[in-house]
Amino acid sequence: MTSGFLYKWGVVAGLLLLLTACAKPTPLNAPDGVELTPLSSYSTLESRVLLWMSGVEDVSVSQDVDLYRMVYRTRNGAGKEIAVSGLLALPRNTKPTHLASFQHGTTTSRDAVPSAPDGTGIAAAVLFAGNGYALIAPDYIGLGVSDERHPYLVADDAARAVTDMIDAARKIEGVPGGPVFLSGFSQGGAASVAATKALEARGEKVMGAAPVAGAYDLRNISLKAAMKGGAKQHSLYLAYIAWGYSDRYGHPLTSVLTTDYAAKVTELFSTPHKPDEFIESLPANPRDMFTPAFLSAFDNDGEHWFLTALADNDLSNWKPATKMRLYYGSADADVVPEEALSATKKMREMGADVTAVDVGPVGHDPSMLGAAPKILAWLQELDQGQPN
Repeated sequence: MTSGFLYKWGVVAGLLLLLTACAKPTPLNAPDGVELTPLSSYSTLESRVLLWMSGVEDVSVSQDVDLYRMVYRTRNGAGKEIAVSGLLALPRNTKPTHLASFQHGTTTSRDAVPSAPDGTGIAAAVLFAGNGYALIAPDYIGLGVSDERHPYLVADDAARAVTDMIDAARKIEGVPGGPVFLSGFSQGGAASVAATKALEARGEKVMGAAPVAGAYDLRNISLKAAMKGGAKQHSLYLAYIAWGYSDRYGHPLTSVLTTDYAAKVTELFSTPHKPDEFIESLPANPRDMFTPAFLSAFDNDGEHWFLTALADNDLSNWKPATKMRLYYGSADADVVPEEALSATKKMREMGADVTAVDVGPVGHDPSMLGAAPKILAWLQELDQGQPN
């Protein structure tokens, strides 16, 4: 679920920003309800340097890339219309063949998002727009320009932020209107599956879905693995979910976390903090954060609203019509391989065309680097069988 992947891309992207500081894309006409702000441009040479320095191999770049901040409208969990943001990237001087949407991983900062643009946004832009595709990357509700509390790992809210950005982007001149290709990392892997499900529910065909290291079964796999504290970020993930869910589902945070940790978590997520500050402020053993009542329900498979909410956000137990490839690293401690393997097994048993793809004995963040060239190659393969 983490986005330490942001850091590596961010360092390299920061170097390239020095080169592109004066390079601005051509302004675009925005449709009603959408705001577009030109950000920066990357030449093919700069994009190739970025990929090389970041350790991504076997990915070519054929197009210059223009980046725009996009503000559009969606609805929060209460149904209120709100403004949210994301990144739009387009290949320069060429008509994109298809639209791709990349969903980013966990960030605790409202500003560490694709529309900033951060490292993940630039990386996705180079990967997809640099190879002739239009690319969007939503920031999600509660991040970027949105001042809501971030509904971390709430499937419907994530799906809505993605699908509404797809709808808004398709109104922009030059953005393809055909089936979208979905990909994402960690939290974004789950968001990609949620968006696939939402698009299919409204009768829309999806070109393909390629999530990486996503958490799909929160109640039965994610929670059990995280409560063991096998990764240093597990307490952060659990605190983030509890903080978001308590607001989204209308329960006091003290019904899940102890009084002391409820106060600590509220302070951490209400004001800017670096990721290391979260980790240092939370216990190495995640169980220490939780109330005795919750631990009793968790240990004995009892009733608790938090457990019910996690189960309600399951993304593993349905039959997608879309071809899906669930990428994972076999040494991932943050999001265990069982997430991809179990979801694949369930979906295949229902007759879905889903494949789990092991990118090697790598951890969480490196799994995205290993998956990137495979995802692009699969998209290009699908592209050959799709009308433009």
